[in-house]
Amino acid sequence: MSLRGVLGFCLLLSFAIGQPVVAPAMRLSSGAVRTNVKTVVTAQLKALQARDFDAAYAYAARGIKAQFDLPLFAALMERGYAPLLQHQTVDIGVVRDNGAGLAQVTITVIDQQQRRTTYRYALIKENVNWRIAGVVLAQSPLLGDT
Repeated sequence: MSLRGVLGFCLLLSFAIGQPVVAPAMRLSSGAVRTNVKTVVTAQLKALQARDFDAAYAYAARGIKAQFDLPLFAALMERGYAPLLQHQTVDIGVVRDNGAGLAQVTITVIDQQQRRTTYRYALIKENVNWRIAGVVLAQSPLLGDT
């Protein structure tokens, strides 16, 4: 990931948890962390695809819930994250974490027209559970592909 990407991730995370965050030293995650992070991301994606915003919201971190109530979260998902709601397949990339409760993973969703949209997920460990602290668009379909 580029320096710009790491700084963007940190800014996103600082908004999500409400405090400044320095650039984390991310490394490849252990098998347990990979499994847990992928399980949370996959479960939220399934909920979004079914438009079950209650279930999707349950995977959000406290910082997200403090910024967005459920109706606003649902509206944000419908308006700003349509590819996550309309995906046919998902490719979950490499999970990285800092060993101190911060993780990131890049996912690519593919829709019925085979358009690919890539997002960067930021996760935070709250108590014993991983929660989604933010999602940013990393790459949208090429112009002319929409």
